[in-house]
Amino acid sequence: MSIMWNKLLFGVLLSALICIAKDGMAQCCSTGSPVGASTHVGLVNKKTARAITFYRHSFSDIYYKGSKPSDDETDMSDNAHYDFTGITLEYGLTHRITLQADAGYFINKVVNFHNPALTDHNGRGMANGTFMLKYGLYVDPVREVEITAGVGFKFPFSRQPATAENGTLLQLDARPSTNAFGVTGSLLLSKEFTQLTLRTFILNRFEYNGFNVNDYQTGKLLTTSVFVSKKIARRFFGIVQLRNEIHGRDVQDGENEVNTGYHLMVFTPQISYVVAGLWNVSLLYDVPVYKNYKGKQLTPQYSYAISLSRDFSIRKAK
Repeated sequence: MSIMWNKLLFGVLLSALICIAKDGMAQCCSTGSPVGASTHVGLVNKKTARAITFYRHSFSDIYYKGSKPSDDETDMSDNAHYDFTGITLEYGLTHRITLQADAGYFINKVVNFHNPALTDHNGRGMANGTFMLKYGLYVDPVREVEITAGVGFKFPFSRQPATAENGTLLQLDARPSTNAFGVTGSLLLSKEFTQLTLRTFILNRFEYNGFNVNDYQTGKLLTTSVFVSKKIARRFFGIVQLRNEIHGRDVQDGENEVNTGYHLMVFTPQISYVVAGLWNVSLLYDVPVYKNYKGKQLTPQYSYAISLSRDFSIRKAK
């Protein structure tokens, strides 16, 4: 992989990720996943550090049963939204090994009800963190092909589920974390076409969450993303992504939860700008194109994000 592309293309926040998005935060995925706002998920150059920070806003206001909007208005909320900020740090330990750490914070995670008998829920706090190791199974700079696998460990900053002001547990859509440990794995297949200033890649990610202290387990999450990145002008890159998410049912006390589990497809156009050859700024907008939800669930309408990233060489001066 050329040094030029490593500097111009971004890192994805894959852990407060993919439900950090795409980290599965209880059933927070029903109102959108706070995934990162950029697209580079491969290896980082040896003795190079990469820092990525981003902000995401998501809004939801339509309930689905199966693949259609629900007509059942019982205990339905008016809408839900969240504001999330995250950071990813990566380090190229060798030419084939990259270490990655993710953390994120929900500034707010709000569920608004129109029924006065119900209490609006407003959650905030740290999302699950992630440590990940990525290894280049096959890296061919001449053919511009990369196959990279990753394995990671998810951890909560608190084991206790968040509560509302009245002391009751927050609704799942308002909780900032799964409050449980978990594991994650990823597989990246990337192909570049330098003469065309074009890059294509497929990223597969799997997440498994353990049980929290209340014997609640967030369902498994399998995400497949297809990206195409193209230079469209000096310092500008256009990126399109199609993401497929399959989320298993949550489990409480050994029983499947009724209103959990889904199949979601999202189309994401994105534009990236390189500032002074050092800083990378990226904007994206998520548009759901297919929804199929188990039971009755609040579903994402849209979300947008902005990210800022930079690589730092930490080689010793000779």
